[in-house]
Amino acid sequence: MRGIFVAVMAAVFMTANIFAAPKITDQTLAIVNDEPIFVSDFNKVLTPLIKTYKQAVPAQEQTDQKIKEIKDFILNEKIKEVLILQEARKQKIKASKNEVNNFINDLKKLFKNEAEFNSQLKELNVTPANLEDKVVSKKLLEKAVMPNVKLPTETELKVFYDKTLEKMKNKSINISLLNLKNLSLEDSLIAIIANDIKVRSSECVRIKHIFISCPKNATSSKIKMAREKVAIVKKELQRQAFVDVVRQYSEDPVSKARNGDLGLIVKNDENYPDISKVAFSIKVGDYTKEPTKTDAGYHFIKVEEKHASKNITFDDVKNSILQVLYQYNLAKATEAYINNLKLKATIKISKTW
Repeated sequence: MRGIFVAVMAAVFMTANIFAAPKITDQTLAIVNDEPIFVSDFNKVLTPLIKTYKQAVPAQEQTDQKIKEIKDFILNEKIKEVLILQEARKQKIKASKNEVNNFINDLKKLFKNEAEFNSQLKELNVTPANLEDKVVSKKLLEKAVMPNVKLPTETELKVFYDKTLEKMKNKSINISLLNLKNLSLEDSLIAIIANDIKVRSSECVRIKHIFISCPKNATSSKIKMAREKVAIVKKELQRQAFVDVVRQYSEDPVSKARNGDLGLIVKNDENYPDISKVAFSIKVGDYTKEPTKTDAGYHFIKVEEKHASKNITFDDVKNSILQVLYQYNLAKATEAYINNLKLKATIKISKTW
C-alpha cells in the first residue's frame, strides 16, 4: 500500500529523449502472449502525467535510477493490464453498453460539466475503448478475486485497534502520513488508523484549497507563471464560487477531483503545518484572500467545518479499520492473481532502458 502511492507519483516522469526520437507508433516495447505493447501506448500513459510529476518532485530528486524505476513500473502496469484483458477475453467477459455508461457517469460526477470531462479524457489520451477495457478488467477481478477475500472478523479488528493504541501510547510509530514510505507494511496500516484516531479525537477543521504549484527550487520563469496564475485566481474568487475556481485552476489533481477537499486537518497538523495554522485562524465559510505559501506552492484555503476535540472509542473507528484491512487483503489477493497469470504467460521484454 505504501509503495503504491510513491510508485504512481513516480511513474509520471520520463526523460525528454524518449519524446525527442522520431515518431514510430508501432515500435514494440514488449510482447505478452504474442500481443505487443507499443512504445506509443507506453508514452500515452506517461505524457499527460509529466507535468504533474515535475510540479510535485524537486529537480534534484529526478535521478537516473528513479527514472529507470519509473519506466519499469509503467511497463509492469501495462503488462498486468494486458494479462487481465487477455484472461477476460478467455473467460468471455464483456461489458454491456449500460455498464460502460454507468462507469462513465460515475466519472463525470468528478467534473464540473461534460465539456470539462471530455477535455480531461482528451488530455489523458483516454478513448471510449479504454473505458470499456476498465469495466471488463473490473468485472474479471470482481469474479475471480473478490469472492475469495473475506472481511476481517470483529476479533481481528479489535486486535489491530489495541495494537494501534499501544504504539500511539508508546510513541513507537510516526503517524505522519508523509512518513509511510519509511515504515514496514504493518506499521503503515497502523499509521493510517492512528492518523484517523488522531484526527477524530483532536480539534480539527475540514478545508478545501486551490493549489498553484511553485516548488521551493522553482525556476524564475516557473515562479513568474505561478504568481500570474495566483493573480488570476484572486480575481476569479471575487466573481465565482470557491469550488468553481477549484475546478478551473487548482493544480492538485487528487483534491481537485473532490472539489478541493483536503479532508480534516488537526490543530498543529505536522502533515500540513502552514495550512493548519492559517485554517484555524479563519471562520467557517471564509477563505483566504491571499494565498498561503508552502514549499510546494500557493494555497487558497477555505474552512468548511470546525470540530472540537473528543474521546474516540473502538466503535468509532471500527469501520475505518475494516476498510483498511479489507482493501489491503484485496490488494494482496489481486497481486497474487496477476502473478499467477504472469507465471502462465510468455512475456518478452524487447526494449530495455
